[in-house]
Amino acid sequence: MRAGPARGRRPRPRAALTAGGGPRGVGPSRHRLPLRAFERICSGAATRREVALLREAEHSTRRLKLLAFADAVAALPDGLGPFTDVGAAWAVLADAERRSADVVADVLMHPTVGVWLGRALRQVLGARDDPTPLWSQVGGFHALAASAAVRTGLPCALPVPVLHGAVTLPTVGTFPVRTALPVGHARFALDAGGASVTVAGGREPLVVEPVRRHRLVGGGLVVEVVLDDSDPYREFGAPVPARPLDPAHRLEWAKHLDEAWELLARRHPGAAEELSSVLSSIVPLERSRPVFAASSADAFGCVAMSPKGSALELAEALVHEAQHSKVNALLPLVELERPDGMGYCAPWREDPRPLLGMLHGIYAFTAVVEFWRVERDLVPPSLRGLADYSLALRADQVGRAVARVRGAASLTGPGRLLVASASARLAVCGPVDVGERTSEAVRLTGAAHGVRWRLRHVRPAGDAVVALADAWRAGAPAPPGAVRGRVVPAAAPATARLPVLLKLREVDPDGFARIAAGTPGDPDSALCLGDVGTAVAGYARRIERADGDVEAWGGLGAALDSPALRERPEVVAAVRRALGGRPGGVPGPVELARWFDRRER
Repeated sequence: MRAGPARGRRPRPRAALTAGGGPRGVGPSRHRLPLRAFERICSGAATRREVALLREAEHSTRRLKLLAFADAVAALPDGLGPFTDVGAAWAVLADAERRSADVVADVLMHPTVGVWLGRALRQVLGARDDPTPLWSQVGGFHALAASAAVRTGLPCALPVPVLHGAVTLPTVGTFPVRTALPVGHARFALDAGGASVTVAGGREPLVVEPVRRHRLVGGGLVVEVVLDDSDPYREFGAPVPARPLDPAHRLEWAKHLDEAWELLARRHPGAAEELSSVLSSIVPLERSRPVFAASSADAFGCVAMSPKGSALELAEALVHEAQHSKVNALLPLVELERPDGMGYCAPWREDPRPLLGMLHGIYAFTAVVEFWRVERDLVPPSLRGLADYSLALRADQVGRAVARVRGAASLTGPGRLLVASASARLAVCGPVDVGERTSEAVRLTGAAHGVRWRLRHVRPAGDAVVALADAWRAGAPAPPGAVRGRVVPAAAPATARLPVLLKLREVDPDGFARIAAGTPGDPDSALCLGDVGTAVAGYARRIERADGDVEAWGGLGAALDSPALRERPEVVAAVRRALGGRPGGVPGPVELARWFDRRER
């Protein structure tokens, strides 16, 4: 890759930091994933050997992105302020790598570096993810170089960005500075006298808040994870302020992590071995956040999650998110699908998902099914309801998703292998007798979800809706034939009330009973209690008051034995809307659904 600068900008050294090698100017590495390794990854928990292949490929991908970033910055017009001289930062990074390639690799592979690099590269190429100024985004490269210098003991003096009142050096820590601005810059220096930070000509008293690591030990495995509450890129998006955990919450996280690791090492040794190679960082989210756990394609090995109520739930979340990290690392090596622009119904999401999103979920939730298949026989009686429900729900969801994508023309050979492997793993877990009550909760959850999803995102053909409305007004049977529809993504909440109550009924019967007692006549509670008649009547009343009440339609579709409402709720609802304001009045949702059902017989 060329090293020439543009517009007088200082070049990066020609022999430094190639895509796959060290600072000697060797050519890019070529990464190939052996078929047996891919099959092993598809079949479940990966060994350290397979994860090492993925990690090496991710490392080379980041180096390539860094080269592309530096070349793109060199071609930019002036306007980068204190960060114009990218060549100086590049020289520091190259010198640090000459001292220790392993240390520089560790800095570059830090999850938040991947997030910054992805966003910075997009911005220098013309995209804009957030209001962060371009000069500040480019300054992240100088912070990366300064981190490598500190870690290798290399003297340096570089400008660095200030974000939300702190200079952050990845893998090193944060240096708070006094400023009222969300973005700014400082000068970082490291010499024989130590480190210093200078802001606006004034030297700041150096207070370092080091990156905090927690060591997990068990089953002969040791892994150090960063408990990240300070890096501005830790939440995978625009820079955010630090939110330091207080000592009590930090101890709580450490306790749950230790307990979760002990559980995994003892009961799920394959998953623990995999995590020991994948997991590097955990980002505690605020309790009020709706996100339970998340990962990012740019942040290999990082999991952001809200606090968990138990080590069991934390262990499940770690297993789940590790699968996403593996799939993300696979993508530069293996083409799983060819984007087809279609929106698929993922049983675990309220919004349409691309085919790749379906593959992510199928792979991740298959591991969750295997986790609960083991746990249901080991948990204490107080947690058996949670284990049974989680096992049955996730198995049902994966089965539905596999059925929806198995025949997708856009799947490649490797993609079909991944789906087939998930199906085989699901079969090994086998049908498990969780009891009629839990099975019913899962059935109702799936049925209501399907109705909600189609109502929000499927638009039936207008001419067919008009013909059906005319047939109703004429007193004729519903015309036969399928109604074409198209998926149109629309805003959707993260969840709905009915599935929350159904889960609560299974995992906390007393808590559910208190809620049900306090909401007499509520159709969701009635359906959970098995009072189908009250539930149907309640949902129908809600729809008659507000035809756009998607959750009421979902509950009605789950409660009512109506093929039309389960399979084509968007058509039933559209015809009812078309009949509004016309002579003869608007039929009730149950009456209209029955009319549709008669044409199926």
